[in-house]
Amino acid sequence: MIDEFAPFLTPSSEELTVEEAQRIAPYFSNTDRSVVALMNLPEVVKGALFSRYSRSAKGVRRLFLDEFFGRAEIVPNLRGLGALESFTAEARAQAEAFYARVLSDYGDDSVGELGGAHIAFQEVSQIAAKTIEDHRLGLSFLEKSSRYVPFDDKVHGRYRYYRDAKLTASRYGAEVIQHLDGLFASYAALLPRMMQYLEETHPIANIEFENALTGQVVPFEKIADAEFERSAAFAYKQAVRAQACDLLRCFLPMATLTNVGVWGNGRALEYLLLGLLSDPFQENRWLGRAGAYELEQVIGPFIKRADDDKGKRQQEYLQGRRATQYELTKKYLPHAERRATNPVTLVHYDADAVDAVVGAILFSASDLPKSAVRERVCALSAQEKQDIVRAYVGARGNRRHKPGRAFEHARYEFDLLLNIGAFRDLQRHRVVTPDRQAYTTAHGYDTSEQIQAVPEIRQAYHAAMERADKLYRTLADEYPNEAQYVVPYGYRVRYNVELNLRELYHWCELRTAEQGHPDYRLISQQMYYAVRDVHPLLVEGMKFVNLEPNPPMSRLRAEMRRAKKRMQAG
Repeated sequence: MIDEFAPFLTPSSEELTVEEAQRIAPYFSNTDRSVVALMNLPEVVKGALFSRYSRSAKGVRRLFLDEFFGRAEIVPNLRGLGALESFTAEARAQAEAFYARVLSDYGDDSVGELGGAHIAFQEVSQIAAKTIEDHRLGLSFLEKSSRYVPFDDKVHGRYRYYRDAKLTASRYGAEVIQHLDGLFASYAALLPRMMQYLEETHPIANIEFENALTGQVVPFEKIADAEFERSAAFAYKQAVRAQACDLLRCFLPMATLTNVGVWGNGRALEYLLLGLLSDPFQENRWLGRAGAYELEQVIGPFIKRADDDKGKRQQEYLQGRRATQYELTKKYLPHAERRATNPVTLVHYDADAVDAVVGAILFSASDLPKSAVRERVCALSAQEKQDIVRAYVGARGNRRHKPGRAFEHARYEFDLLLNIGAFRDLQRHRVVTPDRQAYTTAHGYDTSEQIQAVPEIRQAYHAAMERADKLYRTLADEYPNEAQYVVPYGYRVRYNVELNLRELYHWCELRTAEQGHPDYRLISQQMYYAVRDVHPLLVEGMKFVNLEPNPPMSRLRAEMRRAKKRMQAG
């Protein structure tokens, strides 16, 4: 079987000795390929491993070997695997026969949700990562951070970006490589300069720190305790680096390599593979092949239909539907003028949202049909409706005290024009109906105050963006998909999202927190204001939206909290 998949099973850059590979072999579907599934591990260990994976530059196998393997307090059941492997093989054969009968003979798709798997897509481009994460339901993701992991290193003399075969083999290949190398070289060269600028404009001497053990808040220069001083200095250093990485991620292109850890039930993973296998990007189709091969070894019966005869017909349907969509757009939107340039536009909202929410509040506690409840709600006064909403929201102690499901009966649709970096953060929200356009240079790019303030960074950034625009437009006619790899995060993408009021509470209160990236903080604040203008009563309970301007060192307090936890833990 492996011969059929051989072209798609690309090697990983993780370097393991023969002995190391043998030690970890029982826990991974392979020891040397870029796509790998987890096996024979307790669920809590898989979750912990993927959590660390998102904060590390290491591959999942190296990370497991360095930080998990052999630690009995973390992974207590890693011995005696001979018996476990024998049992697993026998149980697997029985399970495959059962699930094949249920799934194929009876077509009970819900059975596919009773099993699941962890799979790591390593060293994939941002194009692939965002495609994987477009699949919302039944899947959970953790992606390598662009805040805690800098992208200034090389592997075997190469910067970490995806080299699309079509582009590199084309007449533009040398220009593409030169452009991508230049973006990474600028990022690497300017990272120390940005950290220097942050230290100069916000020196540690001017910052107050809280002692985790005593609660005392003092300027750094007046700290007397050596352990407290080390903790404060470490928090400051981490905050400066994270802030610098945040600010310079605008240089990184969509070809930037990342790692994505995915957990999902069998049904959701089948849909993910179907989507990848039918995708217009060759990279995604290859990942679909590789993912199918690795998952076959772990939950084979659950994902067989992704690429069997029925699956292939489904792939053809998806490809045809996408092609039809583009043809319809060409026909009905020929050369349409781009008008909206606002970062946030409230496109649509439920005019009767207040009545819908009040009706939903009262319905579940009554025995009346919904039509009768709505009729009575319409007859209530504005004050009575206000009293009902306020009583239902109650006294929220923190942002995790969310209003109930009645708030899901009001919906809002936003058109967001935001830089790709901010989009990557906001795409994580799953309880939304999202729609994204292609990554292009057509909408211009954003420039932060800090980049504008440092002459050498400002000049390098604008020059890089201009080169990206020129190259993208050169490639786009001939390679409309692959051209997107050269677009840096600083360029804007149009993102349409529909969400209910309950999710809006979660979105706006989480994404306006002071430690959040300044770009998505501003977007989320404007979303709040837009809904407040039309439905002030319904957002009145949104007590934990932070409407303050972006703090100068937004990561510092978060890093101080981390340092505090380390001190308290000894």
